[in-house]
Order: sequence, then structure tokens, then C-alpha cells
Amino acid sequence: MDKGELRKRILSIRNVLKPDEADYKSKIIMDKLTSLDEYKSSKVVFIYMSFKNEVKTYDLIERMLSEHKRVVIPYTDTKNTEIIPSEIKNLKDDLVLNSFGYYEPVLGKVKQVNTEELDLIIAPGVVFDESLNRVGFGKGYYDRILSNKRKDAKIIAVAYEFQIVDEVPTESHDIKMDMIITEERIIQ
Repeated sequence: MDKGELRKRILSIRNVLKPDEADYKSKIIMDKLTSLDEYKSSKVVFIYMSFKNEVKTYDLIERMLSEHKRVVIPYTDTKNTEIIPSEIKNLKDDLVLNSFGYYEPVLGKVKQVNTEELDLIIAPGVVFDESLNRVGFGKGYYDRILSNKRKDAKIIAVAYEFQIVDEVPTESHDIKMDMIITEERIIQ
């Protein structure tokens, strides 16, 4: 199966996930994540703002802000097909709902962050395999940012168990995850 077919298949499952089930599974995943040394020792964390039925990140972002971690979220520059890592200090004041229906930083109000500053990257994705490969939405936004990270910065993907398949097709520019956390297990 090619990446497009895999995306379509997994998104069709994710799109019908009931909100309470998504919330329940997300909490389990985030509890596992926050128990890890990689999380506990991180000071600057890049994390996505969850959209639709992605693993929910809002509560974790609130927690990280209360723990005084530097929280960096993506601003998506669609014109240049790139992500601009942007530090937020407050979920209410530093974000705006964009035309795609998800929250992102208010440019000009938040500080842009160099990827070299990131200790931990919490990555979304559509499909993953047990070899730590990731398939996103196909635009390469995350591959570009992941390829510019510091060598010691960890990439942890969060996903529902149904997003894990035996094997995903890979290309030379694809970046492997260091770990994938689902509601059922941690893949390393």
C-alpha cells in the first residue's frame, strides 16, 4: 500500500473516533509521555496543537506552561511550506484560530525559536510502523523541521494504536522517530 492509501485508510478510522474515546486514549498516552525521563528533563518542548481527532495536546500544553517549560508550537507558513517554531506563554492570548480550523501562534506576538534550542519534539502523524517510521499529511512540513533538530533532541510521536501498521513506505528524506507512544505501548 502506498502512503496515500495508508493515509486515507487510517484517517477514515480516526475521523469516526468518538470524542470521549479520543479524550480517554489521549490521557493514557500523555500520562505515559509525562512519566518519561525524556519529558521530565526537557526544558524546551516543541508540540503540535491537536486538530480534529489527533491525540489531544491541549491539557499537556497547559501542564508544561505551569511547569515553566518553554512551550514551542508550529506556525504553518503555507506560502513557503515551512513550520516556524514559535514559543507561547499563554494559551488564551498567544493563539488564534486559523483558516484550517486549528490554533496557531499569533505571529508578531510570540517569539520565534531556533530548532537548535529544542530538547524534545512531540510529533503528530497519520501512520507509523514498529520501525519508528512516520507518515504525515504529505507536505513535508515536519520532515524539514525534524531534519534540523539538535542531534541529542528526542522525537517522540504520539498516536493511537490503530495508527500503527506493519510497515510504511519510506523515502530518503523521511525522519525516524526515537519513540512512539500509543494507549497500549511504547515503541522504541
